[in-house]
Amino acid sequence: MAEIAAEQKENIEQQEVPKEEVSSAAEVIQAMMKTSKAFKMYLSNNPLLHRFLEELKTKMGSHLAKYSELKLDIDQFELRYKGKTVYENRDPKDSLAFKMYSDGIRSLIFSEGMEDREISDFLEIVGKDRPSDIDDDIVTLLWMKDLPHVTYILAEDYLEFDTAGAGPTAPASQQENIKGVYKAIPPVSEAVPTPTLIHQNILSLNEDEISWLKKARDLDEKRNPLDEVVQILYSILSVEKDFAVFGEFVDITVNLIGNLIHSGDIHHALSLIRFLRELSGNELLSSYHKDRLSKAMEGTISADIIKDLEGIIDTSDKVKPESLKELLLLFGKTAIKQSCELLGIVQKMEMRKVIVDALVEIGKDTPEVFFPYLTDSRWYLARNAVIILRRIGSPASLEPVSRLIYHKEPRIRKEVLLYLAAIPDVKARAYILKFLHDDVGALRIHALKALADSKFHGALKPIFEIATSKEFDEKDIAEKKVVFEALGELGSDEVVPIFKDMMMKRYWFNKAKEKESVILAVSGLRKIKTDAALNALEEAGNIKKDEIKAVITQAMRFISAEKAKVLTK
Repeated sequence: MAEIAAEQKENIEQQEVPKEEVSSAAEVIQAMMKTSKAFKMYLSNNPLLHRFLEELKTKMGSHLAKYSELKLDIDQFELRYKGKTVYENRDPKDSLAFKMYSDGIRSLIFSEGMEDREISDFLEIVGKDRPSDIDDDIVTLLWMKDLPHVTYILAEDYLEFDTAGAGPTAPASQQENIKGVYKAIPPVSEAVPTPTLIHQNILSLNEDEISWLKKARDLDEKRNPLDEVVQILYSILSVEKDFAVFGEFVDITVNLIGNLIHSGDIHHALSLIRFLRELSGNELLSSYHKDRLSKAMEGTISADIIKDLEGIIDTSDKVKPESLKELLLLFGKTAIKQSCELLGIVQKMEMRKVIVDALVEIGKDTPEVFFPYLTDSRWYLARNAVIILRRIGSPASLEPVSRLIYHKEPRIRKEVLLYLAAIPDVKARAYILKFLHDDVGALRIHALKALADSKFHGALKPIFEIATSKEFDEKDIAEKKVVFEALGELGSDEVVPIFKDMMMKRYWFNKAKEKESVILAVSGLRKIKTDAALNALEEAGNIKKDEIKAVITQAMRFISAEKAKVLTK
């Protein structure tokens, strides 16, 4: 997939894009940047802000009317239109590209028909700085605003993961184990020369001797006592056979790990935990020694350690994301509860994502350990538990997760819907039907698309009942279109007569209603793409005029093109 995406990108960049088209896109972006800065500087009722906003709406409308859409590829500091850079700002604090890129957005598409409200809402989200304690990222805020003509594509939509690994191989002997440990110690840059013997009656030093003393002093000053302590513990635990002495030094090591984490020295803490893990797999270690080591290692993570980690993570940069993930993976299954508690208190979004990644890997064989957190009073922890279970993908989680369908928090319901859409179990499709009557329009739309994509024929009747209900007229046109697209996807030729009647019907005193009826019917027929659908469009096209006829003609061209693609394969 990555290769295909790269090839497509290269093909786009090789195409000759008219200068006026690129110039038009650049003018829109320039107006967007100006308006975005105005959102930061002025109140919503400021005349200057309104002037910038009107200018942006004019340029955006002009571009979309001429080119149908404005698709931007997002790099870390750049926005590109069809391979051409139309925006660049390398200041992470001020770069709009960086904001969206860091939240995982890789492409942004503005479609024809974009409303003024959507432009204002979009700039309200990306233009204003949000406090660091706000949980939602740009993607979540865009989703909550439900902008039908703004589409974003995330990095995860392109990526595929392939994980593999092998455990450490135990050394053949304790002596080899010691050697293996010392291989990680960087060699001394140069051998220390033997000092020259000086007669007592000589009180001066020559240049070589002075140079040697300086080097010896510098070497001594650079020595880290902690490195020496760690090496001593390595050596003792690798060869110590006395059970009591071994246990004492294991406890010393575990206490040292706790103190290191408390002080924020994750580097040395990781080094010691790695060593204890490798040591526990040493075939030459007796079962008594292994049991003693395992019990002690359970104490490497505790409630106090969790509080220490949270404080260090949220108030400093001592803990890097990759180090935190490795630390949690080394803690392993015995620390899943503590890791979940850490997930519930850490404020930095980047670090929460790291904890989620680690928990998915640790708990992939035991999803049930996350079930208790689905009912946690902290909604964000319950949401993250659903995310973890979705990524694990175990059917065993279906019943516990489905109990949250009617949760009061829409962001939890969103993750439940994503989970149900990802699970291949047919029972999940029935649960998705319940979202067709959700209070949030974005969730209803996502449920309709999920049912259509899954080809769940059992959804045809409930969706048709929605389309013929009295409340349907009150719905937004974007949601209505998705309803009819789902009917077309699931009903195929079975619903063509219904769509045909909708197109042929005349509303003598309500042309707007007639146009909407045709648009909805055409939306369904575009999904059917059969000869019957094409014939229905042709008949309607013969009696409709002007703008309505143009909608029908465009749909006929689309279906014909799609049928041609099938024939050429």
